[in-house]
Amino acid sequence: MENTIQTIIQSKIPRGHIFDAHTIIEHLIQYDSDTYLSSYQNNWTTDFYHSKISKLISTFEGKLIERQGTSWSQNIHKNFSPNMCWIKI
Repeated sequence: MENTIQTIIQSKIPRGHIFDAHTIIEHLIQYDSDTYLSSYQNNWTTDFYHSKISKLISTFEGKLIERQGTSWSQNIHKNFSPNMCWIKI
């Protein structure tokens, strides 16, 4: 999962653009669903799993991305919720 997220950040998000965890999660579901599904554990809720993905994204802070605060964006259930936001450096 870590390598896939790194690849998404490096190759799919333009430098200088702001994105949130929902962006990465949506990309995983649409284009890397095998990785998305294989990293999930049965006892996890969707919220918990997506929180883990968000924390994994944050490990690239200072290398590929910088934290930009919080966005209000649509999740996979089509509900709006707060979400960590980064800019690609």
